[in-house]
Amino acid sequence: MPEIYLDNSATTRPYPEVTEKVVNMLTEVYGNPSSLHRLGVKSKFEIEKARQNIADALDVTPEEIYFTSGGTESDNLAIIGACLANSNRGKRIVTTEAEHAAVTKTIRNLKKQGWEVEYVSAPGGKLNMEAMERSINEQTVLVSAMMVNNEIGSIFPINEIKAIIKRKHSPALLHCDAVQGFGKIPFNAAGIGADLISISAHKIHGVKGAGALYVKKGINMYTTMFGGGQERGLRSGTESSPLIAAFGEAARVTFANLRKDILHMTGLRDYCIRAIADKIPSAVLHSNNQGAPHIVNFSLPGIKNETVVYYLDSKGIYISSGAACKSNHARGPSVLESLGLSRALADSALRISFSPMNSKSDIDVLIEALVEYCSIPGSASRIIR
Repeated sequence: MPEIYLDNSATTRPYPEVTEKVVNMLTEVYGNPSSLHRLGVKSKFEIEKARQNIADALDVTPEEIYFTSGGTESDNLAIIGACLANSNRGKRIVTTEAEHAAVTKTIRNLKKQGWEVEYVSAPGGKLNMEAMERSINEQTVLVSAMMVNNEIGSIFPINEIKAIIKRKHSPALLHCDAVQGFGKIPFNAAGIGADLISISAHKIHGVKGAGALYVKKGINMYTTMFGGGQERGLRSGTESSPLIAAFGEAARVTFANLRKDILHMTGLRDYCIRAIADKIPSAVLHSNNQGAPHIVNFSLPGIKNETVVYYLDSKGIYISSGAACKSNHARGPSVLESLGLSRALADSALRISFSPMNSKSDIDVLIEALVEYCSIPGSASRIIR
């Protein structure tokens, strides 16, 4: 049975060049990058080459790139490191209600330690910029906002948040979780005005277990991981040179084809939205053609999303019932509810996410299977209880 993978916001299939790089690093260039001998020097060279590739993608200097284990660690390091290092300026954080759990739970932990936190709403995926302006003041140390919402694909205006910070004469640093934006929409660090940017390898056809944090030159940061002083003292621990080198290769391939691939994914998104609207009139679309090019989210009202995911899985079609890294619903509303969806719609929501490896024929097969599922006697009885 041919497989159709449409869950690329959860993770992506590594490029052939990436898997080749991993194998080479594991079998030929396996030295510790801190070692002085030839194998160590070669390993260190591959790390620095990857650092340059990622710096080029963000249009920054290599010295401003710090490798981590992924987007979650990058978010944690950015938020905790910036807040602890700059707490003499204030103890106030501004973020949005739509953030990934790696951001919300990290900030929640700081709130327990006495930090004041202001949450800005994003109804329907549109960030409330008036509330953002009211929230940022001279005691704000950090503003953290995602570039692309991982559930419905909404794009937040990071550069406008930076303009508010400047206009309010706030000392706040701006952190952007760009995990779903890096390699999906064109941007650079200067253009969005962020002081800190989190990115992840496995969202751009790299390997799970590698990420990076951009820290603008001159920003004062506090380390959260102590040890041998790797990554210029900000993130200690022996670097995973195979995964980092693979990350650099993924960035090289992704950004060499960025314009073409964005156009391709945009076409897939728009085609998918039209197909859902035409073929499944009962569906409620939560994404639109103004969002990121790779995400389409919709609900089949009254039908538990997990039953649809399992049905499609049996046919070799892979989509998601939502973000792979979920918030803890028992502690409050899900991200989809924070965006304005009812609990019933959130519990029936499905996310399709594309990569350059997908085609319109993948969407045709998916839609056919969804129509088939909805027509099965009793499918409507698989309701949310």
